[in-house]
Amino acid sequence: MKNIKIYLLTSLALCSFCLLFSSEKLNMYLDYNRFLDKNKNTILLLDYQVPYNNLAFMAKNNGYFAELQVAVKIVEGDSVLAQHEINDIIGVKNKADTSSKQKSYLNRFSFVMDKPFYTLQFSALDVNNQKQFSSEFKLAALPRNGLLSDVELNSEVRPDTSQYMIKFKRGNLLYHSQPSILFNKNLNDFIYLYLESYIGNSSAESCLLNLSLEKDSLIVMDEYLDFLPTTGSDAINLKIPLQDLKPGLYHGTIVLQCSEGTAESNFDFAVIEESEEEFFLFANPDEEYNLMRIFLGNKLPADWKNLNQDKKRRYCTQFWKDMAYSTNRSIQSIMNLVQERIDYANRNFGHLKQGWTSDMGRIYIRNGPADDIQRDTSSDETNFVRKDYQIWKYTSGNKPVYMFIDIQMNGNFRLIYAENDDLESSNPDWMRYVGSDFDTSLLDN
Repeated sequence: MKNIKIYLLTSLALCSFCLLFSSEKLNMYLDYNRFLDKNKNTILLLDYQVPYNNLAFMAKNNGYFAELQVAVKIVEGDSVLAQHEINDIIGVKNKADTSSKQKSYLNRFSFVMDKPFYTLQFSALDVNNQKQFSSEFKLAALPRNGLLSDVELNSEVRPDTSQYMIKFKRGNLLYHSQPSILFNKNLNDFIYLYLESYIGNSSAESCLLNLSLEKDSLIVMDEYLDFLPTTGSDAINLKIPLQDLKPGLYHGTIVLQCSEGTAESNFDFAVIEESEEEFFLFANPDEEYNLMRIFLGNKLPADWKNLNQDKKRRYCTQFWKDMAYSTNRSIQSIMNLVQERIDYANRNFGHLKQGWTSDMGRIYIRNGPADDIQRDTSSDETNFVRKDYQIWKYTSGNKPVYMFIDIQMNGNFRLIYAENDDLESSNPDWMRYVGSDFDTSLLDN
């Protein structure tokens, strides 16, 4: 059992999933896992994680930046055997991310343990606010004849061939470790377990793996799996579904039984059910979907109707975060702006339906007020009676131009012509509505 995790879980129990440390200090999470290399040396992976809302971000260079000075010392008695320092520069574009509890910065140290016992000293300094974190704990190397590694807990495992988070890659898979060992049911479907077995190459016999979970001294999961080792070192990937686990602290055990003997590896984690702050303008996410279509067109999920309410809400929330990022505004600021445009559209374009769902409302919500509006009436050189039309011109961006016409003469202007807007298309017969003698130079911008 790793002492650092015992301390973490005890802290969680005492503060009911509140902050683990004093507000005077830098709040962060620290965890390690040990594996054996092909020469039976212990490889120590030391991971640290800092939620963005615990960092001090400064605005500069069109973004927001935090800086961490991290130092690790490996000592034996009074002797410093190794010392490593890293300056982490953490940058985000979206101001809303700087206060996010769900998003965090993750990094890793890797060491070869050439002695059986160490003391590790870890320290971190937030350069922008001078808050500090420090921890010291003893480490023991894995037995050279051991059969199992430690169990690494991950919030995500996915294919990734890029150079992103290269320290967390195994082959073409990215393992997103979770040093906090906190898993939010509202954000994660599974806990992904990674460990390794070290069974001699001569073994061709099937082994038995047992994965069990305890909560409050009660067994809540107990599964047996056949495992056939193929090399001297085999990766073992397991998943724990979170859906049926209640919030609280869990103790896990993995037991490997084979002809070489029996080995056991333990781990701990906590399940929480903390809802992410949600952002939406409409109580009904299906109405929000129609609003998002104004900005995204056909880029929305094709299976929207099959999504449950939680997934729809998460999609809406991410939409507003992306909107804030793309407009370099806070989330609340861009939501307020869109709400103002919706209100304006409802007051001015609402004739047979809500104004924000009309053609004029759609263009107004996306682009704001036009820089130039021309109002006129179609000529007699058309198959229809005279109808009012409006031409809207914008001088920013791609300088789009739109023509609306009151086809049914009831105040509900329909879009018949659009230029320089990939989300809109023109009616191929738009000239029929305004007359063959219409001066097309009026559409120049």
